[in-house]
Amino acid sequence: MIALLLLVNLLNSFLSSKPVLAMSEDERKGRYMIAAWGVQAQNADPRSGYYILDTVTGMVVASKVEVHRSRE
Repeated sequence: MIALLLLVNLLNSFLSSKPVLAMSEDERKGRYMIAAWGVQAQNADPRSGYYILDTVTGMVVASKVEVHRSRE
């Protein structure tokens, strides 16, 4: 019985057709890299920010820089 089921499973893998999941150039999705950073130099206000880079085109998609003023 086990040998028969293994044979059916083997034959099924050869006979069944599965759709190909290829994408055209119009459907290609971008790949993005997100990076965040922060710095505080001596005698300066701290700064932080982020940027999002499309790694396919090399373009910066979004970015932001904030200056955090000290409360004295």
